[in-house]
Amino acid sequence: MRWLAAVSGILFAVLLMIADPLIAGAAWWAEPDLWFPLAFPMLPWLAIAAVMAWLGSASERWLHALLLSLVSLAAGVIPGFFWTLLLFGAFPESASPQVPMTVSLIAGAAVIVMGAVASSCVALRRLSKARLAR
Repeated sequence: MRWLAAVSGILFAVLLMIADPLIAGAAWWAEPDLWFPLAFPMLPWLAIAAVMAWLGSASERWLHALLLSLVSLAAGVIPGFFWTLLLFGAFPESASPQVPMTVSLIAGAAVIVMGAVASSCVALRRLSKARLAR
């Protein structure tokens, strides 16, 4: 579980950069002018994914590793949105199924729900310990 955030980040990058363009029929690697515009939206996500992978490797609980990997996937909405727009602008005949966006939005919703549940569990546990200490 220590490398879950790193593995999910790598799989998301493969999904975004290879699988989705192949499905959409937008071979961006054949166009030399697209490298920089497509790389620029990746920078914020790469920073967030690197931090989540580093924190995930230091986490000792599986829930923390899972939440960090979901945060890494949820942050993929940034490059996913821009890649969809840029690839459609470069390849107007392509039809992207927007799989990276769907994965990111589902991961973001899961982070919100799991974060609320985990926070509630911690709060209830501390409240019950405080009542027992009285």
